[in-house]
This record gives sequence, C-alpha cells and structure tokens, in this order.
Amino acid sequence: MQRCVPAILLLFLCAPLAADDLPLVDPPPGKVLLVAQPHHDDHTTDYGLAGLVLRFVDDGYKAYYVRGSNDEKDGRHGYPRNDMINLKETYDAVRILGMEDHVINLNWRNNYETPYALNELREQLIFLVRKYKPDAVVGHNAWEHFQKNPGHRNLGWMYEEAYWLAGYRNVHPEHFEMGVEPHETYHHFGKARLDWGLGHRPNVIMEMTEDQIKIKEKAIHAHQNVYANPGGARATKANLAAKGLYLPDLENIDDDTTAGNMMIEWHMNWISRRWGKEANVKYGEDYYYMGEFYHLPGLDNFLAENVEAK
Repeated sequence: MQRCVPAILLLFLCAPLAADDLPLVDPPPGKVLLVAQPHHDDHTTDYGLAGLVLRFVDDGYKAYYVRGSNDEKDGRHGYPRNDMINLKETYDAVRILGMEDHVINLNWRNNYETPYALNELREQLIFLVRKYKPDAVVGHNAWEHFQKNPGHRNLGWMYEEAYWLAGYRNVHPEHFEMGVEPHETYHHFGKARLDWGLGHRPNVIMEMTEDQIKIKEKAIHAHQNVYANPGGARATKANLAAKGLYLPDLENIDDDTTAGNMMIEWHMNWISRRWGKEANVKYGEDYYYMGEFYHLPGLDNFLAENVEAK
C-alpha cells in the first residue's frame, strides 16, 4: 500500500506504482470544504462522495453543501411536495455526515439545467467560493466519463471554472461591495459515474474506515423519497424462491422497505470495496484530483522526477 503526502505536491511524492494501482491520498491541510452538486442525493449515492466528506470532517474540516437544484422531479409525490421532502432529507443526510447544518440552495429547476444561464450559475458559485473561502472543493467532474445528466455536467463544469475564477480581482468586482474578496483554492476532487462513455479516468483513491462505511450507508438511507424500494426486495426474494434459493439475511425480514434498505447497504459496501482494490485497501472512493500545478504539466513532470520525501 502506498500513500501520497497530503499537500501541494499531493500527487508527486508517491513511489512508482504498479500499472493498475491508483495512489491513496489524504485530505490536504485546511479548514473548509465546499461541496457543490446539483441534487439532494448526489453526495451519498454509489458514485457520490460521502466517504470523502467523512474523511475531511474527521480531519477537522467544516464542510458545506451547495444544492444546485430544487429536486422537484425526484420522487413520487409531485413537484411541490418532492421539493419539500427532498430538502428535509438533504438536511438529514448532511447531519449524518457531520457537515455544517446549513444547506446552501440555489434552487434551479431540476433537469432543466441545459438551458440554464450558465454564466449566472457560475457567478453564484464564484461568490460562494469567495464567501466560504474553501481550502478544497468537491463536485462532479464533467469530463470523467461523459456526463449525460445535464445537472451533473453543467454544475460540475461551472464549478470547475468558478473555483479558478474566484481568485481573480477583475472577475465580478461588484462582489467586493458585499464584503468578499478574491479567494484561491488549490485542491479539486471531481466525482462522476463511470458507466457513461469515455473521458477522464480516476487518478486517486481516498481510503475509508469500517466506521466511515457504516455512516456512509446510513446517510443514503436519509433519501427515502428516491431510494426506498420495497418492490425491489420483493422481486429479489421471488426470483430467488423460483430457483429454490434464498438469502438468509432477508429471510426473517417481513418489512420490504427495510429489506430494500439492506440491499442498498450491500451495494454501497460493495462499490467501496471495489474501489478500495484499486489501491490495495479494503474500502475506498475514486476521484479525479486537480492540484495547484495541474495546469502546468511540465512542472508536474519535474516534480514527479525530482521531489523526495524527507
């Protein structure tokens, strides 16, 4: 197992890796993490980042969640009620993860993001970076396996531009009248689904503990409006029974919603173990990391060849 030193040189202090290995990384030094994603559940899904959030919080970070859309289409209760339920469940999830008890809602329409005024969305994110002064930012990586979900793609794209532009005094100088100043952030962790086309591949793994996995599994349960699936549990039991099979863990559970939640836990545990194998650890999450020198590949190469750990 090899772990990189968490600092500006996050990716360059690793010893040579086996061809298929990904380096382990730790949260960089800092105090504030700003997570910006379009939907209420994006930080807890199997391609989400609950484990990373837990690592940062356990290292002493304050973590804030920006919910880009109002999620009115996620759920089965109609637009107004879905919005209210999903906001409540967002608060439930961020509390479980130890994030700050303040969800920053931008309230764009869910999945109407393609015709968004993207410059306006980007300006909102620039302002939030300047206000909260994050040491690290986390969101969807719009380039990691083409994002066909317009919310993931567009908010991820605008966030990548926003955290860079937030450091320039000539970008939206009107913000300074509201008491904020330019702010530079050097650490970006991008997350995406890996079943949609080709693009960036993950380049780091964030390791998680057994306790963090259990909290991650609990956090996704907070989103019952979209993840409660009693029908799936019933169908699984019926399909197994037709073949003369059964799952002992489900056999004595009569409540199908509870059984469905157990199946979600199994999947979350499996995906964490699957990515942990990429770095030869038990549990992990995959990310595309961009650090301070990401845009200077020549310097990247020089550091990779010449920097040594003390």
